[in-house]
Amino acid sequence: MRIPARIANMSKIHTHLMAALCIAALNSAAQAEASTSDGFYMQYGVSRDKADAYTVGFITPMKWTRTFLDTKASGYWDFYGMFSVAPNNQGSSYKTWMAGVTPTLRLRLQEGRSNWFVEGGIGVSYSDVPYRTNSKKFSTRFNFADHVGVGYSFGPQRNQEVVLRVQHFSNGGIENPNPGENFLQLRYVHTF
Repeated sequence: MRIPARIANMSKIHTHLMAALCIAALNSAAQAEASTSDGFYMQYGVSRDKADAYTVGFITPMKWTRTFLDTKASGYWDFYGMFSVAPNNQGSSYKTWMAGVTPTLRLRLQEGRSNWFVEGGIGVSYSDVPYRTNSKKFSTRFNFADHVGVGYSFGPQRNQEVVLRVQHFSNGGIENPNPGENFLQLRYVHTF
C-alpha cells in the first residue's frame, strides 16, 4: 500500500509521540485500575494573535497505570469542542469551530499521592473552516493538537483540577502553508 506524499511528510515528532502514546495505551490495557475519573471541563485560551479560544470537553480514563521512580503514570481520553475568535483588520472577526480528541499521559509524584501533576498529549482536531487570524491562515481543516501542562487537584477525593497548558495546533507538514498556532490555556475540571 502506497502512503500519500502529504502524509509521509508528517513531522517526525508528531509521528513518534503518537506512536508512543498508542503503544503505551495498548501495552497497558490489561491493568484495570482507573487513572482518573470521568469529568467535564471548561477552558479558556489566548494566542499571540489575540485569538480567544473557548473550550468545553469530557475526559474519561484509560484503564491503566504504571509506577516508576516514585512517579505514577496514567492516561485519559480528552474529547472536546472549541470555538475560537480572532480579530481581523476589517473590524469583524475570524471564527472557527473545532472538535478533537487527545490521548493524554499524566505523571504524579509520590506514587500518585501528590496533588500536583504534569501531563502531555498529542491528538487530532477537525474544524469547520481552516483556522485564520490576521497573520496566519491554515491550509487544512484537519490538524494535530499537542499540549503540555501542569495542574493541581483539590476538593473531596481530588475531584476538581486547575491546569495551565500550552497547546499547539498544526497540520504536521501535511500541506502548506502550515503556520501553526499556540494557545496559553487555563482549564477547570470537575470529575465525578
